Amino acid sequence: MKRLTRLPLALLAATALFAGACSSGGDSTESNDKDTSEGAVSSVDDAKGAVVQIVAEGEFRDPEVGTVSGGGSGSGFIVDPSGIIVTNNHVVTGAGSIKVYVGGDDEDIPAQVLGVSECNDLAVIRLDDEGPWPYLEFASEVPSPPTDVYALGFPLGDPEYTATKGVISKAEADGESSWASVASVIEHDANIQPGNSGGPLVNEDGQAVGVNYATYSNEATSTEQFYAINSDLAQEVAKSLRDGDELSIGVNGTAIADEDSGIAGVWVNAVDAGGPASKAGVKPGDIITNLNGVQLDSGTMEEYCDVLRSASDDDAISIRVLRFDTEEELEGELFSDKTLEATYSFATELADDVTQSGGEDVPVSDYVVIADDTDRIATAVPGQWGDVDGSSQDLLGLGSPQPTLIAAPSIAAFNSDSGPGIVTVIADGVDPSPQNLSEVVDSFIQGAGCAEDSRDTFDNGSLAGPLALLDCSPNVGAVFAAQSVDLPGSIILWAGLAQTESDLAVLDEAVSALRVA
Repeated sequence: MKRLTRLPLALLAATALFAGACSSGGDSTESNDKDTSEGAVSSVDDAKGAVVQIVAEGEFRDPEVGTVSGGGSGSGFIVDPSGIIVTNNHVVTGAGSIKVYVGGDDEDIPAQVLGVSECNDLAVIRLDDEGPWPYLEFASEVPSPPTDVYALGFPLGDPEYTATKGVISKAEADGESSWASVASVIEHDANIQPGNSGGPLVNEDGQAVGVNYATYSNEATSTEQFYAINSDLAQEVAKSLRDGDELSIGVNGTAIADEDSGIAGVWVNAVDAGGPASKAGVKPGDIITNLNGVQLDSGTMEEYCDVLRSASDDDAISIRVLRFDTEEELEGELFSDKTLEATYSFATELADDVTQSGGEDVPVSDYVVIADDTDRIATAVPGQWGDVDGSSQDLLGLGSPQPTLIAAPSIAAFNSDSGPGIVTVIADGVDPSPQNLSEVVDSFIQGAGCAEDSRDTFDNGSLAGPLALLDCSPNVGAVFAAQSVDLPGSIILWAGLAQTESDLAVLDEAVSALRVA
């Protein structure tokens, strides 16, 4: 699938907002006479008075270099004489202050955000001046190719108004990108540049047929394609955003998928103060790796938005983030009181030991959910860990089979301590007293023939108990016996072996995704 590039306020290392690299914000120095006529614009020649430049200032935290502050600019357009403006989510979310210049005027007007939609990349803001203002109407229908259209706005941070002409080349284009998942998108060839984000794409009557938000460049063919959010969708979403956010957790994010490091998720460029993400403890620079058990690893916002679209208004959404600069993995919930807390990381604790094991580090593929035969144990493992055994077994010598789930590239190698893998057992009817939990860990270590390196306490909020780190040469490993808040009369045994750093990442994911019933 081709990759789109958004038209950001500004860029830092190709992705960060508010850093002032492309369309830096600041005072508009060139004065233009504002069109103060009232009513809807009726031609493209009269549209200038309803098009605005938006200068946003805020803070971005790069995972490696720290906090960066600055400003950037985008475009928008008035859709109501009272001063209601439509623009892009990525133009305003996370900004500490927003100033609007109407029609190229050199006097700024403060504005407030009424609502945003991350997945549709739309936002509605309101001028602190009730007007009345000239405004653009949305077109009643999307024009078919090759209708003439005009892209209006203030590209590259320039205070001078611009208009470029082109034609609709495709009425229904692909709306999946690294910062949005838009259901209805127009492709056109009216030139747009950074700073055109949020500006209108209009027909000859000055009606908005779309909201510009993306460009695609192909260096090999020296071609460029430009994209706008369909007016039908934009009008519908904009109407609802007057009453607040939708399909949003309050972040300005970019999906990433780095094959070399294996890091994938949604890089949080900025956070809306007071939004669900902020209340949960998400910070600029965090990488959201998982929502509601769904791995965000495609490099687009498709999975992220699928989760938000599937959740009802009152649903809590589990969230996992990687705080790269502090080497922490944290878990919590959005739309609830469960804020982010650090989780135990095998990748951190065993990184030095696994490096010495000499195993070939093979990047893992997409994760899949697996379950045991009783459907009481479920977790996630890489697709290439295809050897799975969900049959009940008596691995703890209790005299009867217990729900068991084993997964590995090769279970035979795992059982002989010569390959990576994981095993989970639910020991029903066993009192989860501290003494019994410790004895289960001791028994496992003895049966596995491994040496114990250290002992600690594992606690991820739902499972808690003693944890031992192991030397099972050529593997390193871990085992814990835990009491589950969902199964007060049982003990949960979990163990995993790893030879490489990628294996350790699998152990972390398997524990994070572990569910017992």
